[in-house]
Amino acid sequence: MQTRMLLWSKMPTYLRFAVLAVVLSVLAGCATEGKVKPAPVVQEPSVAKGPSVARLEDGREGFIITEVPRMDGKSRRDFERAVAMLNDQDYGQAIDLLEKVIQQSPGVTAPYINIAIAYAHIGKPEQAEVHLKTALSLVPQHPVACNEYGLLCRKSGRFAEARTVYESAIANFPDYYPLHRNLGILCDLYLNDLACALEHYEIYSEARPEDKQVKLWIADLRARLGRN
Repeated sequence: MQTRMLLWSKMPTYLRFAVLAVVLSVLAGCATEGKVKPAPVVQEPSVAKGPSVARLEDGREGFIITEVPRMDGKSRRDFERAVAMLNDQDYGQAIDLLEKVIQQSPGVTAPYINIAIAYAHIGKPEQAEVHLKTALSLVPQHPVACNEYGLLCRKSGRFAEARTVYESAIANFPDYYPLHRNLGILCDLYLNDLACALEHYEIYSEARPEDKQVKLWIADLRARLGRN
């Protein structure tokens, strides 16, 4: 079975544009705080040979990452249960279940990313980093994995590495806007690169105008840079 991960779309009903066999979720954290939101993963038959990326069509903004591993029915059900546990902040139980999913389906990126997020929440960044690196070995520059890896780097004081991770992922996936938000935070609060911060906050804010906090940050930076 092929795994298609619909990572970003401005269309709130984008799942209607795919024929679904089963839906999985990667909990893609776009900020330092707040509840993470699932990004759907779709499995359907395919003859594809390896990972690929396709832009959405018909004027929609976004992209789909396609993977080609297999996940059996039990693993899919366990994965969905683990996602529910993560949303309930039951990180220990989710980790136990995701470890089993990974054993059964070692070629699927979503369980590695979710278990990394769970480990980060319980204060085990080393374990989180191992799993994120595995996800990135399966799909290099995976934007969700890069976003989470950049957060880990920043929290451990590896600011230059975090910037490299974000900028490289943005070069490949400019439509995945959580990367812009987190690069803006990094440049603003840790690197004192205000021009970088403003650039990426504005890109993010244009795509996500409902985020009022970022609008405040933009106003503050414009004032500090004398651009009002």
